[in-house]
Amino acid sequence: MFQATITTMQISNDPMGGQQFPAMPTLDSNVAQRCMGLNNTGFSPGAQLPGLGGTGGLDPRMMMMQQMQMMEVMLDMMALMLGAGGGMGQAMGMPQSLQQAASSGGGAAGSGATGGAVGANQTMASNAPVTANVEKLVQALSSSYHKAAKENFPIILAECQKQGVTDKAQIAYILATTVHESGAGAHMEEFASGSAYEGRKDLGNNQSGDGVRYKGRGYVQITGRNNYTNWSKKLGIDLVGNPELAEKPENAARILVEGMKEGSFTGKKLGDYIGGGKQDFEGARRIVNGTDKASVFADTARKLMAAL
Repeated sequence: MFQATITTMQISNDPMGGQQFPAMPTLDSNVAQRCMGLNNTGFSPGAQLPGLGGTGGLDPRMMMMQQMQMMEVMLDMMALMLGAGGGMGQAMGMPQSLQQAASSGGGAAGSGATGGAVGANQTMASNAPVTANVEKLVQALSSSYHKAAKENFPIILAECQKQGVTDKAQIAYILATTVHESGAGAHMEEFASGSAYEGRKDLGNNQSGDGVRYKGRGYVQITGRNNYTNWSKKLGIDLVGNPELAEKPENAARILVEGMKEGSFTGKKLGDYIGGGKQDFEGARRIVNGTDKASVFADTARKLMAAL
């Protein structure tokens, strides 16, 4: 049997400027035969093939078989060298993408049914943001919410992506909160006058008229002087002097997503109840408002999650 030995190679005299490349690994005959299929005839390493004996001359069929095997071995060796060091790929002017694919154990087209491109796509898919079908989400709600949800869900989903919220359950609960706090964005200002909040120290309403001035606004209906003051600082806009700015969708979306993500409203955040193996939709109501209508919010979140 043909005995293959490749010694360590130092590629020099590069036409691109004489750059020296890393030495390639030494492959002896046993490695070549065992790992790269040289001895695929079933004979032991070094055994003679039929027709290649010392007395009968060379059989043309055996010569062709040997040549085909040698070509296969050379291709496999090149692949192994590229994966081990990349020096040959650089010397041959191989595109960087192919060198990277070879060194990572896969090729541009892969081997058989799998390959480097498939593995890369799988990794990208697992890290990619959730792609939501807005129409499907809208249809998961009762018809009274359809118009507002169709207009506002894309804005909220974009903010989720911007802030790195990609967990489906968390996104579903954010949307559910919008549905029941503001009618999916249809009502960006609280129906009530806000007089009931007058003098509420827990809301920071310490001046006359604060109750009405700082009533609920936005997708999540922030309420009270304290909230308007805090979000003025976070957003860099004057919500205290212009509370109606909290109704603008771009501001309301950031308040909603960032507030629930970071726990700005009550000290409780999304990660406390949802994500990382947790899915407590009922308990998550504490992120915004204690346990008020917790089961209603939770039911809507489940419907929206199924639609994501």
